[in-house]
Amino acid sequence: MINELLLVAYVAFIVLLSFKLRQGTFSGFVISDRNVAYPAVIGIAFTAAYFSAASFLGGGGYGLIAGMPWVVFCTFFHVGFACLAWLMAGKIWAMAKQYDAKTVPQLLEKRYNSPTGKVILAAIMLLLYTVYLVPIFKGCATLFQGLIGVSYLEGLMIAVAIVAVYYAIGGLPAIIWIGFIQGVLMLAGAVLLYGGIFSVGGGMQIWDHIPANVLSMQGLNVPWQKTLGMAFSISLGLLALPDLLIMIFSAKDRRVVRFAGVWGPLSIAVYALCIFSLGILAYGVLSAEQLASFLKNPDGLVPFLATTFLPRGFDAIILLAAISAAMSTMSAIVLVTTTSLTSDILRYLHPEISDKKTLLLTRIVGVTILMIAAISAVDVPQQIVPLVSVSMGVIACCVFVPLFFGLYWDRGTQTGFVASLLASFSSVVAWNFYGNPLIHPVFIGLVCAAVAYVLGSLATSRPSRVQEALGDKAA
Repeated sequence: MINELLLVAYVAFIVLLSFKLRQGTFSGFVISDRNVAYPAVIGIAFTAAYFSAASFLGGGGYGLIAGMPWVVFCTFFHVGFACLAWLMAGKIWAMAKQYDAKTVPQLLEKRYNSPTGKVILAAIMLLLYTVYLVPIFKGCATLFQGLIGVSYLEGLMIAVAIVAVYYAIGGLPAIIWIGFIQGVLMLAGAVLLYGGIFSVGGGMQIWDHIPANVLSMQGLNVPWQKTLGMAFSISLGLLALPDLLIMIFSAKDRRVVRFAGVWGPLSIAVYALCIFSLGILAYGVLSAEQLASFLKNPDGLVPFLATTFLPRGFDAIILLAAISAAMSTMSAIVLVTTTSLTSDILRYLHPEISDKKTLLLTRIVGVTILMIAAISAVDVPQQIVPLVSVSMGVIACCVFVPLFFGLYWDRGTQTGFVASLLASFSSVVAWNFYGNPLIHPVFIGLVCAAVAYVLGSLATSRPSRVQEALGDKAA
């Protein structure tokens, strides 16, 4: 009964806060009118939006079949890319403010003077973010099963209802503030579960109970090369996922961005180390018979560890933290996906549409996308991690190259921008079907996108208005 009461109180709090933070303008709904003044709120909300139930379930359990390479590669790439992301954040904020960009496609459109590129990127985001929502819904429904004992389908319906309410009411202000609270819950849950498993295993003695092949960097049931590719692909999202970049857009000034760059990497380091270690730690506390039931589908490992080894009530905190991870990510994804359709594509086709109507459509379309993704998640046989690494990786590929070059290379042109989008998307899709499975498609996508961008830019005339000193002048 305690789990159900916790969930009801949690949902009631989210709904009340959403009403308090609701916005009546399109700018307020999608970027909080650039008025968020608390670095910790943005930094931890950034972490919460990035890590979803896919990390809590898929990431936590995947070490069971991938072994130590999963822990090492994931932790290293996440911390490294998080630091790099926040080093770039000041320039990104300055460019977004200078161009008054409310979405990532708008930012790149104005940087390259390319409405065509904006529409192509928005369409890619709409397609792949909808796919990305599917494994997150799978994870969230699985968590509701473990938390309150409902069926998988009922868990999906609960997830849709909760996220739809606070997305439609509050927009980005609600997403950021609720994401901050959810991020604190996630960090507490990750540390609590890691510490609990470590304690059950006898402290440092747990390493003596873990087989040597699990701790080997050669990999377990997954080749280390494949693990490296998936870890890189997922972590790359920290640099370029639009649902994270809008957190930076919302900051009040560069001081907020600068100090958020301390909270973000620090919280990511703690969460990544705790969660991604759970799969190998399980070998130190579970019997061979218990482990066997999760080797084919490791996504159920974390709920099992929480309910088996933590006292009643503490397990509810863990599962509620995992549900928070799912919801914070889903809400941010739905916002950027919907605005890509309404603000970037629809307004391109019908520029006469008013802000008020665009805001209404953004709310309606967002709820529709949630329902489509939930229906698609009714039957998802594939493990969470591979689904996430491909969908997240393609989006990050498409955004990272034009964003990075746009910040640091004035010579980039609209031809290079469009060429990089088409090259990254098509090469990743082609490699996913026909390439060497040991080389992750995202590596190919990054190389092809960079080559296409540079060649396309050099083959066309230098842009008439060169990007100027974005940092200090726009601040």
